[in-house]
Amino acid sequence: MVTAKQGREHSSTLSDEVTEQLRTAVRDGLLQPGERLVEREIAARLKVSRVPVREAMQRLVEEGLLSKVPHRGTFIYVPTRDEIEEISFLRVVLERYVAERVIERWQPQHEETLRNIVQQMRSDAAKRDLQQLYAHDYQFHLTLWQIADQTIMLEVLTSLRARINRFLYEANDALPTEQIAMHVDGHDDLIDVLKSGDTARAVRMFTQHVVGAKERILAYCNLPGKAVR
Repeated sequence: MVTAKQGREHSSTLSDEVTEQLRTAVRDGLLQPGERLVEREIAARLKVSRVPVREAMQRLVEEGLLSKVPHRGTFIYVPTRDEIEEISFLRVVLERYVAERVIERWQPQHEETLRNIVQQMRSDAAKRDLQQLYAHDYQFHLTLWQIADQTIMLEVLTSLRARINRFLYEANDALPTEQIAMHVDGHDDLIDVLKSGDTARAVRMFTQHVVGAKERILAYCNLPGKAVR
């Protein structure tokens, strides 16, 4: 017999799974910015009840990945240009601190881990497998956030990145192959400066890295039919 506690734990686990599936669908473009989500349809597609779907959608609203519009429904979040500027500003502040923290905590094994990720990115770029490239790009930054070892900062950076994931992915997709290769090389440069221990230079480079991402998104938003509203 399933107890009430076991039932709650199962519901929570299922809600976590649905939440992650929806996050992935947004990141991979299976759900498009501005698309309306219908609880009933998602539940049917995932073959689950509506309860975990409702819980997952509410969590993603709280995280900023979905937006709830009164009398209209729940939609995939579409940032305005001002919001992209604001997100970039916050990322700059936090990533500068990440650079400082990582230098303080730097160990030889960190270089090996990060270089391996960049090598995977380089292989992805050569095949123009941008979905894998983007996944490894995220893994690179997540590794840095984990080295920095600041729980709340990790949560905030993850949330900020999630808000722009799809736009950053598609902005990079619009780049010519040589610029994608340069973008990958830039991650080796970040490792070099972290290893060097030059905090001031690391802060400048991490700032440039985040601002470059913002500029790519804003340039992408100006493409015909692709403006962020």
